[in-house]
Amino acid sequence: MSPAALSLLWTILALIPTPHLRESLKALLFLFLTGHGKARPQHSKTKSPSALSRFLNRYPWPTRALIRLVREEAQKALDRARRRKGPKPRLLVVLDLVTLEKRGRFPALPLSFFHGKWGLHLVVLYLVCGDLRVPWAYRLKMFPWRGSRWRGKGEKALSLLSLSLLASLPAWMRRTFRIRVAADAAFGTAWFLFGVRRLGLETVVGMRRDRRLRGGGRLLDLRRQGSRVYLWGLSFPVWVAWYRYPLPQGGWEWRYVVATFPATPRTMLTWGRRRFTVEHFFRAAKSEFSLGQFGQRTALRVHRFLVLSLLAYLLAYWVRMEREDEGLTWREAAGWAARLLLPELVVQGVLRELHALGQGPPGRGARSACLCRICGRCEF
Repeated sequence: MSPAALSLLWTILALIPTPHLRESLKALLFLFLTGHGKARPQHSKTKSPSALSRFLNRYPWPTRALIRLVREEAQKALDRARRRKGPKPRLLVVLDLVTLEKRGRFPALPLSFFHGKWGLHLVVLYLVCGDLRVPWAYRLKMFPWRGSRWRGKGEKALSLLSLSLLASLPAWMRRTFRIRVAADAAFGTAWFLFGVRRLGLETVVGMRRDRRLRGGGRLLDLRRQGSRVYLWGLSFPVWVAWYRYPLPQGGWEWRYVVATFPATPRTMLTWGRRRFTVEHFFRAAKSEFSLGQFGQRTALRVHRFLVLSLLAYLLAYWVRMEREDEGLTWREAAGWAARLLLPELVVQGVLRELHALGQGPPGRGARSACLCRICGRCEF
């Protein structure tokens, strides 16, 4: 059993006001854990699609309170993971942009093109502490359109949005950990570097190879790893390193990273490499927990769908950590989480499959004779 996952689920269920809404929440979580990345309300076998649609779109249940409870449980996990003696542990904060591609018209959603992809763009803040990984927060990337006129640059909006995420980190996190920020080249703007420095945080961020230097020249003209340089538009120095990056179509290219603190090339490349943990999270969230499978057309419904998808990921992640010695895949971890946390829904699903095969459960007694209180008609 996973104490963290069980405690979190029971606390959340106690937060939901009515039994009907609690059943809808459990049905949605079960769908996310067993949907194999294609979970939508119409795929549910334990609750009607209309009931789940109303749960996401109409019924007043406290979404923000649910997020606070998840963060409190994540805080407990981070507290258990940190050292009790010695210097404060290092907490890596990873910022990345993920596009949830969509087709069709969604007038109420801020869909847009970015880097050739049409969909909903999320800036995700992801925490890494030792072996612990926690998706902490996300924001929607809004593009400054007015009618058909372009009114700003997407890169600037991305930097400001990521800075607002960093500014929202709680005070206890800053007191407990030494925070270091990692991001890819999409965040390598003067706005972002200056803002992170003003927040008092260190950062390792990717950078374009043709980025200009204050004294003339570009990053690609440098010949010594770990050089201390001034980028164009910045009043403070940064330290530069580069590495060979293998391309998917074959071959390789030079990739550059900069640090806002004195660091050796090995340190910069080590922390920059840890940024790729968020890519594994995106792959698992999309392929197994239906992060990009929303079909909803209102902002509230999409927000609730994404929150519940991330909640299902965390429940499966904590179960996976408890059974780390077994080397579970994400699909196996999600299945174990469903069996441990929602056993009654697992039984309901099995009974429905048996009924579809013409193999009913033993006994045909009245509903009042049901002893298992799940199928409503058995006598065992």
